[in-house]
Amino acid sequence: MLRTPDEEDLPLRHRPLPSVDIALLPHELRAMRMQRRVIGGALILLVLAVVGLAYGKAAWSKLQRPPEAEQRAETELIAPSAGPPDAPSSSAVATLVSAAGRKSAETTRNNAQAAPISVEGVDGAKSRIEYKFGRARSFKEALLACGAEPAEANELIEALQKIVDFRRGKPEDRLIFERDADKQLQVFEYRASVTEVYRAVRNESGALRGLRVEIPIERHRIAKGTFVAGTLGHSLAALGLSATLAGLVTEAFDSRISFTRDTRVGDSVKIIVDEEYVDGAFLRYGSVHAIEYASARVGKLQAFWFEADRYGGEFFDWSGRALKGGWIRTPLRYDHISSGYNLKRRHPILKRVVPHLGIDYAASTGTPVWAAADGQVTFAGRRGANGNLVSVRHEGGVETHYAHLWKIGPGIAAGTKLKQRQPIGFVGSTGRSTGPHLHFAIKRYGRFVDPASLINGPGAPLPAAVVPKFRAAAEPLRAELERISLAPAPVADEPVKGDTADEDEDLDL
Repeated sequence: MLRTPDEEDLPLRHRPLPSVDIALLPHELRAMRMQRRVIGGALILLVLAVVGLAYGKAAWSKLQRPPEAEQRAETELIAPSAGPPDAPSSSAVATLVSAAGRKSAETTRNNAQAAPISVEGVDGAKSRIEYKFGRARSFKEALLACGAEPAEANELIEALQKIVDFRRGKPEDRLIFERDADKQLQVFEYRASVTEVYRAVRNESGALRGLRVEIPIERHRIAKGTFVAGTLGHSLAALGLSATLAGLVTEAFDSRISFTRDTRVGDSVKIIVDEEYVDGAFLRYGSVHAIEYASARVGKLQAFWFEADRYGGEFFDWSGRALKGGWIRTPLRYDHISSGYNLKRRHPILKRVVPHLGIDYAASTGTPVWAAADGQVTFAGRRGANGNLVSVRHEGGVETHYAHLWKIGPGIAAGTKLKQRQPIGFVGSTGRSTGPHLHFAIKRYGRFVDPASLINGPGAPLPAAVVPKFRAAAEPLRAELERISLAPAPVADEPVKGDTADEDEDLDL
């Protein structure tokens, strides 16, 4: 472009304004981009501020709104909105929310009108009405469902809070209200079990006072023995004893004999145990004083229960050595072993050969399960074919696994430290299982091993100074065992086939 002489003499201090045909210089491009970013950021912050203010206002209104108004608003304020083609319409969502609200209200009404299971004296006279705890989510909710006024419920909780664990309420627990002619509560009774009874009684000053009721327990000592045929549990049941005592026998001798390999027809068992009764009805077995198991293969084994002040109660042999070592092979009291450790077992559900990398202990649902040794929980929860599973890490690279539990014990979670025989859960049939049992598996350095082979042997002996006291207590028991006559062997029960099973290849332990 040519310039006139006059233009050539002018200094080039300013660049002409750009047109669409003239590109911006680099520093101008950067300035324009920065300007756009600043404006865009300001707009985003403004939008977020408006949304946050609206949300905060709605949350504050929700906090100030009574529960019934909140439920009504959830039903009424659902507005039409665009969604994916398969999303339900706004009217359908509103219907679902309204139905949920009605269901919740119906549940509340049902809880508030718990039906009594026993009524004595009404209509102007003293009354005694008994209810079940039911499905209440808290102790106070159960009281209100039984007709107690809120102030009355608070008074009862205050009177009982130091002696009752309100978190342990079960549907079958009983709540009993005794009122005078003026409908004032005079006595309240909470029965958590046959022997666990709590009472709140109104004293002369008008206040409720909580106390635990001592239930008298009658104890009868029995001594019985029999030859063994079929399972140990079946043999004891033929004596009129509970098959659950079989687990107690195996628990006592689990470091001396394998009841899956060493038992033979003609073996015998003797037991001295207390039976406990309440009001003439059998309650449970109490202390087991002595046990004897005689076998041609392992000889005569005897266990005597002894309690020393410093060493606690435990089974000892005649020499004064504890029968329990660092491990226990049976982490529960069971009826029989339904499946042993077997690398070539044919699976009863899948109908093919699947290694059974543990031992199945058949027991009734709810039977307590405890830790086989001291350790720390590494997993506690639901896991595939295992159902409810607890895994525990021990010293020496050993892990134990407890599968198919009905429930995991309270306080049992990853990281929990355990002591041997500490309860960790209850027998069930969750996961891939055809009946209630515990699948007990052990890994050593990452590989499954036969649990029956992991035995440390007998425990420590009693101190020499305590042995004379132990012998004085065990000698009468030893003589009593010798006097027990053996009942004839019962008709052997049929072997249990396929009553419990689990899918070990899917256990993911």
